[in-house]
Parts: sequence; structure tokens; C-alpha cells
Amino acid sequence: MDKDRLLTYYTKFQNAIKKLEKDIQKETKEKGKVPRMSGTEFENRVGKALQDVGIEKEKIFHSPQKFPDFIITDDNGEKIGLEVKKTDSAKWEVIGGSIYESLRNDIEETYVVMGKLGGEKPEVRIRKYAECLADLKVTHSPRFYLDMTLAEGQDYLTTHDSKDLLNLTGDELNKKIRQLLRSNKSTWWSEEATTPFSSLSVDEKSAYLNDGLALFPEIFGGNYDNFTPWLIYSCLVWCGNIRDIFSAGGNKELSEKDIFISAVMYRALDNIQSIVSRINEMSEDEIRKFWHVEKPDECDRIAVWRSLARENLKLSTAVIENNKKRKRYQGWSDEEIITNVVQLFFEAIDERIE
Repeated sequence: MDKDRLLTYYTKFQNAIKKLEKDIQKETKEKGKVPRMSGTEFENRVGKALQDVGIEKEKIFHSPQKFPDFIITDDNGEKIGLEVKKTDSAKWEVIGGSIYESLRNDIEETYVVMGKLGGEKPEVRIRKYAECLADLKVTHSPRFYLDMTLAEGQDYLTTHDSKDLLNLTGDELNKKIRQLLRSNKSTWWSEEATTPFSSLSVDEKSAYLNDGLALFPEIFGGNYDNFTPWLIYSCLVWCGNIRDIFSAGGNKELSEKDIFISAVMYRALDNIQSIVSRINEMSEDEIRKFWHVEKPDECDRIAVWRSLARENLKLSTAVIENNKKRKRYQGWSDEEIITNVVQLFFEAIDERIE
């Protein structure tokens, strides 16, 4: 794509972002507080903003479970990507995607659209993806950290003389990653001390929660035996009360289904798109090790995870008692209530995945 055409699209993107920012700031002023929205909801608003500035719906491919979130294809078949991020903090920093999903492939240029809903007022910015790469760290896989405020020339690829990184594939890519991580003292196998979970950013905490629910479905039954050592030995993060990561806050009302569910069920629903993305990123070794699936290359990942989550899911006495107060469950036995609540919960999961 020539520079003039790229500039035309970038101008449209800027106009879309300015309008979206103005709309969110207007809502904040009217309501007296920043509107609460999930990452998926913010992503959908970005998609609508693109159409509002004249980008045809047919030219916009939206795939929230893959990188980048939006691909715009012009009349010549050339592509531009938009990766959408949202943070509730006051900083322009978030955890990015796995390096393996961040490759350029056949996309001409990829931009980051980030909504920062914390701080004095909500703001939305756009910048080239490569210019926002602040660091490369390892949790379960090599992963970029994004910072929209980096000075020009201070991005990770420039400072590590690795501008070719996103163009590499296969063995060349793996070799380059190993080379970079050997000199990166923030990786999980470095000699640094473990980090307390309480000191992590909101986005990092959310990432570990999503990792836990994706890799270890037994957490739905209150079993943290596998998650705990993984968090400590693979990620060098320790937590004094693992249960609180998933279950703090008690019962929650799921109004769309008129039922009460546990905190871990509520968090799974609230983060289901991120959990699905993590499931799709899982290596075959992780599937074998954590899910005990012998042929991971042949399995339907979402179906397997859904089955494991359902198999392990347990409802506490408090959840059952709260549901008994619902008019719909008058005269029902505990077992009947459990069966129905679990069914409705997974219906909600399926609806949000779609």
C-alpha cells in the first residue's frame, strides 16, 4: 500500500478515535463517572466508530479472538490491522499479545487503539503497534508489554536492534526470541526474586486470572493444586491467598438469567473473550500436561475446556440458598437447582463466546 493510501486510512482512524473519545467523555460528564465497559464492549465501540467515519462494514473483518482485532482490506486487497486494548488504570500501559500472534503476516501496518478509562478523564489514542512495544517478558509464552507513551526510538524492537522480529517465522523466530530473552533479566528464569501478586498491575492480575481459568478448569471446583505451583515456579509470582484471586466477593447475581452464581463463575463470564483467546494460544504441550488430552492437535479446544469446566464446577451452599429465594425455584430440590443453574451459566458462556 502506498504512503498516500496509508495516510488516508490513518486519518480516518484518527477521526474515529477522536469521535469515540468525545462520546465517552460526554457520557462521563452526564453520568458523573466513567462508564463501565468490558474490553469486548470497548472493542465493539471501536468497530462502530470505524463505520461512522465512512469505512464500509464489508471491508472490516472483526475477530476478537485473534490478532489483530480488526483487519481493514482496501479495494486492492491490501490490509491494515487494528489491535484494540482497554485499561481501567491511569497509565497508558497494558499487557500485549503473545509474540507468536503479533507477527505481521500479510498485513501492511498494524496500529494499537487504546482506551484509558482511569485517571482524570477517559482518553483514547492510536499509534503504530511496533512503536508501542515496551518490553518482552515471559509468563506462559513470550509476550509483549505495550506503552503508548514511549518516546520515538525507545520501543523494544529499536533498542534491541530487532526491527526484523515481526517478519521472522519458524526456527529463525524462535532463535531470535531465545537470543533476546537470554539478555532480558525480567524473564521468569532470571535470578530475580519472586513478585507478590498484590504488587502486580490490574491488567497483570487479570491476565493471571484468565490464564488460571483457561489452563486449569478444576479451579471452577475450588481446586488450586495445579495453579499454585504453576504461578510460583513458572511465573515467579506468589500469592498468600490463591482462592481470593478467583473467589473474592461472594455470590453474584446474573440478571440476564435470573440466577445467583459464584464469584469465579461471574469472573469467567466477565473475561470469557480473554479466556478463549488464551485457550487458542495454548501449546500442544500445555494441553497434554494440564488437560490430559492425548491428541491436542485433533481436539476442539473450546469444547474440551467447556466440558472440563462443567465437570469440575461446584456450587456452594450459599449459592444454592440464594437461588432458593428466587420465585422460579420454589419447591425445587437442591439437585434440581444445581442442574438448572449450571445449565443457564453455560448458556450464558456460549452466548458471550458467539
